[in-house]
Amino acid sequence: MQLFSFISRHLVICTVWIGASAGLLFAQGPDADIRGPKDLIQIPTAQSPPVLLWVCGLGGLALVALVAFLWTRRSRKQALRSPSQMALAALSELERNPNPIAAEAFASQAALTVRQYLAARFQLAAPRRTTEEFLHDLALASDSPVAAESDHLKVFLKSCDLAKFAASDLNSTEREALIESARRFIDATSKPVTP
Repeated sequence: MQLFSFISRHLVICTVWIGASAGLLFAQGPDADIRGPKDLIQIPTAQSPPVLLWVCGLGGLALVALVAFLWTRRSRKQALRSPSQMALAALSELERNPNPIAAEAFASQAALTVRQYLAARFQLAAPRRTTEEFLHDLALASDSPVAAESDHLKVFLKSCDLAKFAASDLNSTEREALIESARRFIDATSKPVTP
């Protein structure tokens, strides 16, 4: 019972106090000098720079610059070399290959080197034709600078075709002879053509 009287007394006091506060608020009207709460002020904080973004961007830029430098250096080096120099270098690389490759791959690479040399030096479509097609076209063009060496070229290409398509094996002596034959042909045809 005492608890009930205590609660009711405090309830009455709270009700009176709330009513009085509300009355004061409504009694002042719109011209009251009471100001409401102000908006929060954001205090600017120093933002950390996007370091990771800058590092990635600069790294990518450096990588692109390095690739461009190496590409131009390589193309300049190749531009300074003649078709015969490039072919002889490719033949030397094929000869010095420390891993012995199959006879078919060896002959195919040697023939491709000579065909690319013919395409670069004389603008002949050698890499895109079969041996028979190429030799037939060469026989028809008697004024071609390669015509004088056509017999030598025919023997070389036929030897390569034999190793590629007849599955004949090439021992080290035959490989050296094939490379030497290609070198002799390139040396014989690399001299400037006199009209």
